[in-house]
Amino acid sequence: SNTASTVVPLQRHESWTNGGGVVSHLDDSEISRLEERAAITIADPSTLGLWGFATGTWMTGTIIAGVFPATAFTAVIPVLLVFAGITQFIAGLFAFRRANVLAATAFCAFGAFNVATAMFFGMQAAGVLGTTGAPIILQGFLLESFGLIAFALTIAALRTNAALVLTLGALTIGYVLAGIPNLADGFGQPGWMVVQALGGWFLVASAAFAFYTGMALVVNSTWHRTMLPLGGEP
Repeated sequence: SNTASTVVPLQRHESWTNGGGVVSHLDDSEISRLEERAAITIADPSTLGLWGFATGTWMTGTIIAGVFPATAFTAVIPVLLVFAGITQFIAGLFAFRRANVLAATAFCAFGAFNVATAMFFGMQAAGVLGTTGAPIILQGFLLESFGLIAFALTIAALRTNAALVLTLGALTIGYVLAGIPNLADGFGQPGWMVVQALGGWFLVASAAFAFYTGMALVVNSTWHRTMLPLGGEP
């Protein structure tokens, strides 16, 4: 007699990956293989994204810290648009394809932030937006919003490496402090210069950590071993 075989389908269940939560019928080992395949078939865009972020953040940070006058923001617009903005955003899209939700979210969010900031600076230089009052306060809203985003990403980065935690942690403090004078409509005013300068130097520190993290990733990749430590996994 013929014995009928019984196929028991896998139940839908939730799995956690670097690309986010997944609910599917696949078993965890198959999901892990697919995740590894996505990471292997696309080159890591993190160095490009980190260096784009670092360049724009470093330059704007020095102006916020008072090294250069506020009129120098106009000179940063091309960098914010092209390298720190569009290029970083593209790196984030490749990170999404690589199933790295932390890097993807960070690069796309901060890339979009830099494009928006460049537009603010350009509109102010053209006289379309004022440099006091509501426009400055709304820029404070933007900075504080991204301070919250950077804080959330810092918590996520605690499962990765110390270099990325330092980058995002310094960025969180930098955004929050830099945004406070804007919220008070006091950017550039003597009473707010200390808070503003501290925020700018934390942004510079974040950029320095980002430069190092990007350098470690690309150097370790080409040498196929840890030449520059990250303090955790890439």
